[in-house]
Amino acid sequence: MKILVFGAGVIGCIYATKLFEAGYNVVLLARGKRYEDLKQHRVIIKDSQTGILSTSNIALTQELKATDFFDLIIVTVRLDQLDEVIPILKKNRACPLVMFMLNNPQSVTRLVDELDPMHIILGFPGTGGAYHDQFINYIQIKEQKTTIGEIDGTISICTREIKVMLEKAKFEVEISPDIQGWLKIHAVFLSCIGAAMIKENGDSMQLSKERGSVEIMVKSIREGFSACKALGLTIKPTNLKIIFMIMPLWFGVLYWQKALKGKLGILAIAPHVNAARDEMQLLAKRVLTLVHSSTVLTPTLDKLLLSFI
Repeated sequence: MKILVFGAGVIGCIYATKLFEAGYNVVLLARGKRYEDLKQHRVIIKDSQTGILSTSNIALTQELKATDFFDLIIVTVRLDQLDEVIPILKKNRACPLVMFMLNNPQSVTRLVDELDPMHIILGFPGTGGAYHDQFINYIQIKEQKTTIGEIDGTISICTREIKVMLEKAKFEVEISPDIQGWLKIHAVFLSCIGAAMIKENGDSMQLSKERGSVEIMVKSIREGFSACKALGLTIKPTNLKIIFMIMPLWFGVLYWQKALKGKLGILAIAPHVNAARDEMQLLAKRVLTLVHSSTVLTPTLDKLLLSFI
């Protein structure tokens, strides 16, 4: 299988490297200074759990041409970069399958309409990390598997094959029967954490020390999930449902005070929040639109997200 990973940020480099190491024919699309850096230093990632450093001679490109063929394109850009990417994908008529792995609680209809007849799959990574000198220090998030799914909810041959491919690359993978709903739930979760963290100067450790701020964050997510539930969405993954919808507030606060000062907060969440503030603001706007379409009031969430945007 020939794979193009479109986007050479943290997520793109992690997935490109591990797929390459699993024996797949991988090309990584990078542009500008990022392309030059990777051309000079190659793609280097470090597993923060094991300390293993991987340096890969992955083929690089700066563009996707109209006639370029790949069995699968994996798009790993930020939500606020999607408008730049869609016209590039639209010009290509050779690639049959595209998987978007990014925060995307909306825009699905647009993707289908503009990229027809490409087969589109949605997903979200189960990893996070940060740049450190010339390498990316990363973590595989045990609480969140790489999640993929068909827009119409079917479990297709394509999703099964991609699951096998990603598992061969040593990712934990789950196929969601409602990936659009999953992405909406995740958007509520991430936008509230991001807004709370930015109020503490993007410092995950500092946020963990501010019990009042963590309590506002947990209340906001709980309100957002309640609004989503009223809209008929299933709260997934189950661990998030338990923490924010079943357990008492004090438990959620203590849990996240601990998580925010661990690798989940410092390595998986904070670097993305700080590097992608435009995306976080756009995500917050879309989350407000989503929750306000329900009959559930979300005063804590509203105040937190409106202070950010």
